[in-house]
Amino acid sequence: MSIFQICGVAVICAAAIAILKVYKSELVFPVAAVASVSLLGSALSAAIPVAEYAKSISDASGFSVYFYAIMKALGVGIIAETASSVCRDCGQPTLASRVEFAAKILILLISLPMIKQIVEMALEVVK
Repeated sequence: MSIFQICGVAVICAAAIAILKVYKSELVFPVAAVASVSLLGSALSAAIPVAEYAKSISDASGFSVYFYAIMKALGVGIIAETASSVCRDCGQPTLASRVEFAAKILILLISLPMIKQIVEMALEVVK
């Protein structure tokens, strides 16, 4: 899918949701959720070749451990941002902020092994 197609689908879904708010408000959330997940899936499927190319470069350079951690953190961020947006759209800003906080903690947890290696390398240089 091209960016024009993704934006077109998003605009059409936004218009449909605006119309549904007036006539069938109970359908707004399911339509918004399906549209969000569909657009996210389209964007992620378009990113697969980029991720494969970056993986081949990281494998060749010996930084594959860092690459996997970065990709996991990126995935957590994308999923959390999508869930947070859906929560905000449903009028739940507190829930959205909790999702974002949990994502930050998970990203920190994912990055701890890299931080440990960096600190160990810095200590070796200082010695």
